[in-house]
Amino acid sequence: MTRLLAARPTWLPRYDVLLGWLVVAHVVAKIVIFPLVMDAAPHGDEQAYLNGGMALSNAVRDLFGFTSPDSAELERNVVASGWFMPGMPILVAPVYLLFPDAPMWLVRGYLGLVTLALFITVLRVVARRIGPGWACVIAVFPGLIPSWIVFTYASWGDLCAGLLLVLLVAHLFTMFRGLRQGEAPTLREGLVLGLLAIVVLYLRSSTSVLLAALGLLTLVAAVLLLRGRVRLRALGAAGLAGFVFVVLLAPWSIYASQTLDGRVITTTTVPTVMANTFGDRKEVCFGPCDPDSTLWFRPLRYARELGRATDTSEVDTLKVMSDYATRDLTASHYLDQVVHNLGAYSLQPTNFTRYLAPPEGRGAFGRAGELTADIFTWALYVPMFVLGLVSLLFQARRSIEARVLDVLTKVALGGLLIQPFVHIAGGRYWTTAAPMLAIGAFSLLRERELARSGAPRAPDGVVGANDVAVERWLGRFQVLLSAATAVVVVVLIGAAIL
Repeated sequence: MTRLLAARPTWLPRYDVLLGWLVVAHVVAKIVIFPLVMDAAPHGDEQAYLNGGMALSNAVRDLFGFTSPDSAELERNVVASGWFMPGMPILVAPVYLLFPDAPMWLVRGYLGLVTLALFITVLRVVARRIGPGWACVIAVFPGLIPSWIVFTYASWGDLCAGLLLVLLVAHLFTMFRGLRQGEAPTLREGLVLGLLAIVVLYLRSSTSVLLAALGLLTLVAAVLLLRGRVRLRALGAAGLAGFVFVVLLAPWSIYASQTLDGRVITTTTVPTVMANTFGDRKEVCFGPCDPDSTLWFRPLRYARELGRATDTSEVDTLKVMSDYATRDLTASHYLDQVVHNLGAYSLQPTNFTRYLAPPEGRGAFGRAGELTADIFTWALYVPMFVLGLVSLLFQARRSIEARVLDVLTKVALGGLLIQPFVHIAGGRYWTTAAPMLAIGAFSLLRERELARSGAPRAPDGVVGANDVAVERWLGRFQVLLSAATAVVVVVLIGAAIL
């Protein structure tokens, strides 16, 4: 077992015992919070995900009834405009398959049970592959943050994608340990990595960049650390992971492309988002947009009508409209909007506790519960979020395994934090990054404590023949990642000041 964490304080129980009590605390918090959100109507994009789940359940019911599925319903509610990957509709479909007219309290209760099972699975895997102390960290942050628990009852895919990303990182961490010993990952490990990666993408399309970065990083490590037939076996496992990923992505990409008459790989949101976020919103359309539509549907409806008139797909039309709206985009305006997006990303952790409320609002007891949840959220969220971001500027050096986890954490967080640079941000996206922020924050704290106390270097779980070279190159890569982060921070601070 890796020794990334120093000896636990004597006043704490064993990490495995502590983890059990933290899981109990999480479950109790979920039970207490459920009445606050159980009757909340779908908010924003939630309705689209739920509609997709209903459509998929109807299609499955038709198949088992030996009738042809309603393709129009699938196109209308699953593909729609290609804005959302079908991960959450697939996850929600079982409850509508069993209860076609399921009330919201049942849907939210079902989602709460699914996310609880996923959370416990993540804690078990992290405890086994990285260490029980790290599982305790995740059990506290985000596991005990009230607003994060509120999201466990919601139908957005951000939270589930973040948990599955931790599973992926845990598997990569263990795989790197084997690479140091000259062992190639098995085909089974390649299969698992491919499955985890595609599920993360299906739940949150914006993870595509970080998934590509993690995949490339692992492939390079395998090529550099292995030799001969062992390297070939590793490449075979990598090829299987890529094959599984592509094969499972293809059905969605093909169906969405056929439905929208344009090339769709994951989603079609980028042009519209770029236009509304960084362009001139008054010129998103070539003429007046539909005044009765929302910010996001105005260009969509215009693109559909223009596409019909010009015999062009709405996907291609939206790209042209985006280019038109951003034609006068300057670097200063772009950086100003990025700063605004980062603020919206990080400074609104409690927004959705207010949004996910009963249609008639909350009574005195409910408002007191909401206020209590908000206070506890801010108390836990602020220090961990700040420390997690600061950790991107520093490096863990106490062992090779600490360096490996540090690199994986930085790459994952860097990939997730690309979103404010290309997409309008809001108060729900932090839930994807929360577990990795906790790992980064605690890694920083432990590194500072060990350095202050003069504790000896922590032993690694395994010893490899090339550990000296591995540690040297890991250190260089860590410095490169921190330096890149520092440059971005300086540029953004300059943009905010000027």
